[in-house]
Amino acid sequence: MAKKTKTQTDDLAAVEELMQDLQSRLRRLNAKSKPEGDGSADEITDFVSETLARIAAQVRDTAETATDTLANEATEAGSDLIKRIWREMERRPLLTLALAAAGGYLLGLIGKQDDGAK
Repeated sequence: MAKKTKTQTDDLAAVEELMQDLQSRLRRLNAKSKPEGDGSADEITDFVSETLARIAAQVRDTAETATDTLANEATEAGSDLIKRIWREMERRPLLTLALAAAGGYLLGLIGKQDDGAK
């Protein structure tokens, strides 16, 4: 199982905090709606709408942050991979040339088969 990073832990803490906030707001809403009856329906609707909008905004912000982090990590991994390939090409130029020739040959064979099928 993968270890949780600090950002994952922070994200989980933020979600937990949001859940606790929502629970407390719903308790207040429930307590408020019982004694006032029908007259407070508009206030309750506004309260719930504001709460849900705030939670949606925080979830959206968290998702954007996670997406940015993932994109940065993917870019870094791709950059590292290109550097490693380049180093290997410099260390073994003949092997690189042989692999390129073999790849070109295979692509040529595939191209011939596609032309013959038409």
